[in-house]
Amino acid sequence: MPGAFPVGPAPRVDRAAGRYPLPVEIFFTSLLVLVGLLTTWFAGYVVYRLYADQR
Repeated sequence: MPGAFPVGPAPRVDRAAGRYPLPVEIFFTSLLVLVGLLTTWFAGYVVYRLYADQR
């Protein structure tokens, strides 16, 4: 059926319009890094206690 689908490139979408403000992005990125560090520390502490309690 002619004319059923638009012909040509898709309209441009401004990707910057959908981003969060910089302070919000920094806050949540910092929170993600902090949770990763705390998780790593806790895992190391658990392994340390498991081996320390066997002595």
